[in-house]
Amino acid sequence: MTVYPSLFVCHGGGPLPLLRDEGHKMLVDALKSHRKLLENRFGLPKAIVVISAHYETNTPKVGGAERPSLLFDYYGFPEESYKFRYPVPGNAPLAAAIVNALTVGGFHAEMEPERLLDHGVFVPLMIMFPEANIPVVPLSVLRSGDPAEHIRMGKALRPLRSDAVMFIGSGSTMHHFAHFNREEAGRKFGDALTSILCKNEVATLPEDRLKAMERVKTMEGFTEAQPLREHEHLMPLLTLVGAANGNIAEEVASISFGRANVRNYLFTE
Repeated sequence: MTVYPSLFVCHGGGPLPLLRDEGHKMLVDALKSHRKLLENRFGLPKAIVVISAHYETNTPKVGGAERPSLLFDYYGFPEESYKFRYPVPGNAPLAAAIVNALTVGGFHAEMEPERLLDHGVFVPLMIMFPEANIPVVPLSVLRSGDPAEHIRMGKALRPLRSDAVMFIGSGSTMHHFAHFNREEAGRKFGDALTSILCKNEVATLPEDRLKAMERVKTMEGFTEAQPLREHEHLMPLLTLVGAANGNIAEEVASISFGRANVRNYLFTE
């Protein structure tokens, strides 16, 4: 089966990437470079499914709005942060296909016809695809924070990666606010992730990679990078690992984010 690439990105802090915040310049530049890479190597997608860390539910939910509005799910930012517009179309048939695929995969999945686009969706998309002409469907992560469960979700979604449907995982490999001022916080965990996802030295086979990622919470640097009991920003990555069926990824960005370090990954298989 020919698949369209999937991409895991750090979406930054609230609306700051859209406000020309100097601390987010490297992150914004990376997102723009990802757009160029996709367009040059694969062509643009026909539809985009965004798995957002800011859309948490007990069971999988899929946004099915025809013209989804934006959800300004952040507080204390300048007034312009609440006036963004991104008039992108939705794709109800694709949303229904996602629900069906997850149901076949053993999940109790449901469509949410009125779901808005949270900032985990619209911030990276406004930077990567400012034309707002590619249909977008939001997909939730699970409150369980269970890596194996999210990998299983991804496996169920793999057949939908054909026909130029792009899955974007929007979260962050480093999301422990208490450690953001530590020099190079998140780098050890990022290195551990890259050694598993992008090299054949530690995990040589796809099934080895899947098993290793099921144990992601035991990796070096995890407790520095992800807060205790709140791992939702890593779950979109686990879903993409499952959708890639454990095939090798590319690290497409290692970003200095404040004093911390975050990674973005591309899955081409």
